[in-house]
Amino acid sequence: MVPRVVTYYGQPLRSICPFCGATFAKFPGGLKRFFERFHPRTLSLDAFKGLVMMTICFGLIWFISIWVKLPEEFNFIGTIGTLILAILAAAELTVQFVEFMAAKLSHESNYYWAGLVSIALVLANENPNLIDYLLLFSGIMMLRWLVVGVLQNLRRKASS
Repeated sequence: MVPRVVTYYGQPLRSICPFCGATFAKFPGGLKRFFERFHPRTLSLDAFKGLVMMTICFGLIWFISIWVKLPEEFNFIGTIGTLILAILAAAELTVQFVEFMAAKLSHESNYYWAGLVSIALVLANENPNLIDYLLLFSGIMMLRWLVVGVLQNLRRKASS
């Protein structure tokens, strides 16, 4: 049996079974392939572990700077680094939880993200005071996407 390729204006979309119509493989477009470099669909807690280790290191700098009475610059760097990396680690854990639930239930994770965005829009419509927090959350998620993408690309280049 040879699968058939469905095209749209010359671009391949997916391959299907000629008998039952089931999809074998999807062929993403150029922009989607670009974004998949930064977010592969493999479930891995490696980025979360790396963020937690960096958070612990900055936390130790913070703790030691208070304990030994080091200059205020060390205290500032330790505090800011710990807080920012802890927030990014929590965002990474949220992303991995949503992806894990989608994979466990054999669904596309896009539906879960669309549901979360819908809930956020309803909450923002009902309570306008939450808009600032929702914008902050979306900014954190975009920063997480950038940081984890860079970490994964560095790890991929180091292993090859």
